[in-house]
Amino acid sequence: MSQFRCQIVTPSEAVLDEQVEYVSFPAWDGQVGVIAGTSPFLMNAGSGSLRIEFGNGSRLYLLDGGFARMQDDVLTLLADDIIPADQIELSEAEEELAAASAAATEAGRTSAHQRKEIEQAQDRAQAKVQLARATSSRPGSI
Repeated sequence: MSQFRCQIVTPSEAVLDEQVEYVSFPAWDGQVGVIAGTSPFLMNAGSGSLRIEFGNGSRLYLLDGGFARMQDDVLTLLADDIIPADQIELSEAEEELAAASAAATEAGRTSAHQRKEIEQAQDRAQAKVQLARATSSRPGSI
């Protein structure tokens, strides 16, 4: 399979700069898949599961916002935050999801902005739980 370059950068560090075969990441409006030769784009990144396929395996991350740009067969993810899936503890992720769900239940008369923040916290926590479960069921593949 053809490869392309993938760069991941956060405000504090360069996380990845390697040749990859496939990347799937959350955009603001759904999951996006990228292969070599993908047309140029610039879009907002969302919160959720980021999967990177290499010739010899894959890695999973929690991507939490930012921007994605594809240009000249280089995918650049400018991430607000990124966490390797193998560093997410399932019990902590489940507690975070329970707290976010409780906040949503108690929200009552909140502003649209507050509801959006609560929904984002729920989505992020749900993604963390899913990634932690996926990592625990696939040891050594991340």
